[in-house]
Amino acid sequence: MTFDVIVAGRNVIDLFVVLPEEYVQGRKHEVNSVLIQGGAPAANGACGLTSLGLKTAFLGFLGNNIQSDIVRSELVRWGVETGLMLTAPSAAPALAFIEVDPDSGERTVFYSTQNYRPLTPADIKPEWLNNTRLLFIDCYDAEGVIALLQVAREKGIPSVLDMEAGHISHLKTMLALGSHIILPLEAAQFITHEQRAESCLHQLSQMTDAQLVITDGTNGSWASEHGTIIHQPSFEVAVVDTTGCGDAYHAAYAYGLLENFGLAQRMKFASAFAAIVATYLGGRTYFPTPDEVRLFIQSREIELRIPDSCTEPEEAVGEQPRGSCIL
Repeated sequence: MTFDVIVAGRNVIDLFVVLPEEYVQGRKHEVNSVLIQGGAPAANGACGLTSLGLKTAFLGFLGNNIQSDIVRSELVRWGVETGLMLTAPSAAPALAFIEVDPDSGERTVFYSTQNYRPLTPADIKPEWLNNTRLLFIDCYDAEGVIALLQVAREKGIPSVLDMEAGHISHLKTMLALGSHIILPLEAAQFITHEQRAESCLHQLSQMTDAQLVITDGTNGSWASEHGTIIHQPSFEVAVVDTTGCGDAYHAAYAYGLLENFGLAQRMKFASAFAAIVATYLGGRTYFPTPDEVRLFIQSREIELRIPDSCTEPEEAVGEQPRGSCIL
């Protein structure tokens, strides 16, 4: 079977709760928003990829239990092919308990990997990658995904790697093997001991020939192309929940790569896709179509469009006068 993308990495069940604005510890409280759905960077990314029209398969372990049934049904709900999934009777997905702040949409995550079975090099079958255009992975099943990256590199198949955290030796190996690596600023700082995104990019570029992208939530994302830094600001939206926004960014970036978008266009499309996801509770409650993303971008560009001619601003305190040019 031929796929546009093969995805590998951790599979998780997310349990969300939006806490009341005020509560007393040790007492009972009713909550209005509770949600159970699949989660994790690679698995969320797989669902985002299918929503964008790409034929996608997921690799990972499931067992004979209710938790595994939930993960499988969640992938199927979004059209992800599960025929390549591996089975170990006692294996279970990881569990994440997510508390969402009702005011900011920021989330706090508590998780357990009890009974979780990661991919290992012995599990990898090179023929899996014979009929795919792209490998998309996260960094959590480190030894298994490193083996997949090695196969992809040998076969000349591009890869998109969501690199959040891990042992430094594993991260450096992934840097050497990947072709498109997206990492949050915190991970880039951990690897390079630099603070600014631009400085992190410079240091990381000494370790890899991959296209690097650094993300930092509402501060946007950065990449370097031909020595020039590209900064893509985040799109301002009414945030409901930030869970899965990074996963959404990576999926949309991968879509743009397969659609032959330029780097700056990939970053803008990914930022818009992630912004739309942030307006829903849950990391895979809703994914926009490519047309929805394009319309979203167009609407924001119209709002921010600078007039062809600008009048000199009047001396005033407060609102900008009509006809002035805000640069």
